[in-house]
Formats: sequence, C-alpha cells, structure tokens
Amino acid sequence: MGGAAVYIINIGLSYKKTPIKLREKLVINDQKLTEMNQRLNREKSIFENVIISTCNRTEVYAIADQLHTGRYYLKRFFSDVFALELAELEPYLVVREEREAVQHAFAVICGLDSMVIGETQILGQFKKSFLNAQTAGTTGTMFDHLFMEMIRFAKAVHTKYRINDQSASLSNVALQQAKETLGPLENKKLFVLGAGEMAELVIKNAKNFLVTDITIFNRTPQRAERLRNIANCPLTIHPLADFFIHLNEAEIIVSALGIETPFITKKRLADNLSNRKSSLFLADLGVPRTIDLHCKSLPLVILRDVDDLYHQIEHNQNLRKELAQQIAKEINEATDAFYRWQTQLGIVPVIKKIRQKTLLAEETAMASLANKMPDLSDKERKIIRKHMKSIVNQALRTPIKEIKEIAVQEDAQEQIEFVKRLFGLADGGNNHDENNQSRDKSKQTGAHSNKTGPYSDPTTV
Repeated sequence: MGGAAVYIINIGLSYKKTPIKLREKLVINDQKLTEMNQRLNREKSIFENVIISTCNRTEVYAIADQLHTGRYYLKRFFSDVFALELAELEPYLVVREEREAVQHAFAVICGLDSMVIGETQILGQFKKSFLNAQTAGTTGTMFDHLFMEMIRFAKAVHTKYRINDQSASLSNVALQQAKETLGPLENKKLFVLGAGEMAELVIKNAKNFLVTDITIFNRTPQRAERLRNIANCPLTIHPLADFFIHLNEAEIIVSALGIETPFITKKRLADNLSNRKSSLFLADLGVPRTIDLHCKSLPLVILRDVDDLYHQIEHNQNLRKELAQQIAKEINEATDAFYRWQTQLGIVPVIKKIRQKTLLAEETAMASLANKMPDLSDKERKIIRKHMKSIVNQALRTPIKEIKEIAVQEDAQEQIEFVKRLFGLADGGNNHDENNQSRDKSKQTGAHSNKTGPYSDPTTV
C-alpha cells in the first residue's frame, strides 16, 4: 500500500525451511483458533488478522497501522503463543509486507506454495480459517474483500487449469495410467495387495476415479478391516494366499506389498490367465519389486513398476510448474485489481491525513514541552513521547476502523466528506497537511525502517 496509513503484513513458517520437529509444536488447532485470532486482534497496532494453521504451515495475515510495530507484535505473538524464545523461532519466520504478502496469499490458496504444486486441500483450509476469523470479529472491510476475492480466484483457477489432475503421487498415477489404458474405471474391478500406508492411499485415490468394486488381499485380513472406514464403496477382504484363486476376476491389480521377493511371478500369472479374454493392468508400487518384470511379456498383461510411474510423475510435475507460471501471471493481475479497489475506496488518503495531523500535533506538543521544560532528560522525553503516542493510537483505533467500514457503503463519499470536515481535513485542512507532507513522510519512513530488537517496545522508536 505504498505510502498508505495501513499495511498488510504476513509472517509465518512452513515446510520449506522449518523442520517437522519444530512445525509440530507450532500448530494451532481448530478449538483454539478463535481465541488466538481475538488475542492477536487486541494488540493496539493490529486492525485485522487471519491465522492459517495446517500441518505444513502456520501463518498470520494482518493489517497494521505501521510496519515496524506490526512486525514486532506478530513476532511477539508467535513467541508468546507457542512459549518459545524468539531467538529459536526467528531463523524460520518469514516476513512479507504489502504487495509481496498479498501475492503470497494468492499463491498459498491456489496450492502453488504447497508440497504438491496445485493441490486443492489448502483452499478448503484457507476458507475455513478466514470464516473463523470473520466469526471471531477479527476481519473488516479490507480482509473481507481480499479473502473472498482470493477464494473466488482459487476456485476459478482450479476449474480453468485443473492443475490437480496432473497426478503427483504413485498411487494416483497408477490409477490414472489404468484409466488411460482400460478406459473409465467406474465398472472395473480393482484388487489391492497389502493393507499398509501405500494401500491406504490407493483406496483413498480410488474415490477420485469412481471405483466401486475393490478387493483387498493381505496376509492378515484383520489388519485390512480398518480400510473400510476410508473407502467410498464396500470392500471385499481375502487372505493373500487366496489371491490366485480370484485372479481372473480382476481388471486392475495394484501391489503395495512390503516383501523382498516377487509375489506374482510370470509362471504363476501365466498359469492363471490361460482363458483370459480382456486386458489386465498391473501396477507394482514396491521396492524391491513384488511383481516379476517378465510378466509384461505375457499376452493381455500391462505392467507398470515404480520407475515407470515416477517418469509420469516427473512429467506431471513439469506440467504443474508450467501451469503454475501461468497462474502466477494471473495472481499479479488479481493483486493489481485488489489495490485498485483499495485506492478507489478513498479511505487511504483520509486515514493518512488523520495520521499526519496527529503526528504534527505530537511534534508541536513535544516542541512546546521542550521549551517550557528544558531540563527534561532524554530518557524523560522518550517516556513522554511513548505515552503520548500510546494515547493517540488508542484514541484513533476505533475511528479508523469505523472509517474503513463506512468507506464501502452506498453513501461512502458523503460520509468520507463528513469525516474530513470532522477532523478539519477539508479545504484549508487539506492544504495545511499537504504543506507538511514531505516532513511527515520522511519521519514515517525513518520509523518504518528502524530495526528494533525482538522485545524492545516499538513505541519508543
């Protein structure tokens, strides 16, 4: 918001530079999110805020009256909430301001900043976090508009580019290749060998391909029972020893066994496929391989191993990156649109003039005090200035919030003119403030660039 009187700040940490042993300490669960949003919003420099907390990131988006005070309170919030020294957190915290913060938010909600580029889960998490903050009363005109626009934008991007269709997991790619080979999987019978984590991912991804006929084979069928909870269709469960008895029923076989020698050999497969009329797709997710490589030489058998699947994943990741670059261009345009909206509000110049006027009043009062009480020490003057700033900030907090709210109402212009008259900003007031603009701007710039210590009080700057 270059030169404006309110600023957007983002501060947080993510999987990119924060180890999981620290990330797992820095998660705010849903039950505490409302309380934490309200706690942060009580800080005198924070006007609006939204907290995003997932397994891969914990971030705060805030609107503050000044950059340096905003940074100070947001860092202190992280330190206090998670009971960690700032020195321990600071190497991992990333601070973004103004346009960079807005662009980052757009990138996050679109999945461009995720471990898997373009994943859609973050959109739901982002929306849920925003609605929590909105209900908690910690958003206002700016963030209500920005976050709703980001949600709309992300939905449109996913619909337009379908970036999540470019699979980036072994289990998903295996099913995608089965679909490309055999056609739609709705009426195909899927066999899954194993009941571990990889098998679980196969079951979960099968939902996306509308698979409704799944049979699991596992050495201990009881262990496979838990997978019924994640399937979107009834599961049939058999002991692994019965696999070849049922083999000819399958059209797709995905092996997620954790064994060191092939379970499906060419001979055993050939012996059980002698009368087969249709293609059989096999995907081996195991390392070491659990399906003999030579099985692919059999008629009607299509076999994909881990290397085959990773080649497809690499190709898909490159496609995702290309799509991400196209989306990044649209994010720039969406960011431009947000700032145009903000400028059109007419709110920024008004708040800025109010700030300039109060700043001039502070300087005048301090100069008068210096003349009348020349014996004051530097320490005493700093204390007086600190408390004077605190009083002014507290006095302006509610009026500024209200000004931002009326700025988007139907009679906004009329109400803004009233506010300008109320604060003596119209006509002569405008000229007077403009004459002092360069002086006030240089002072504000100095304050914003001043580097305070992690726990030094920013009001003393």
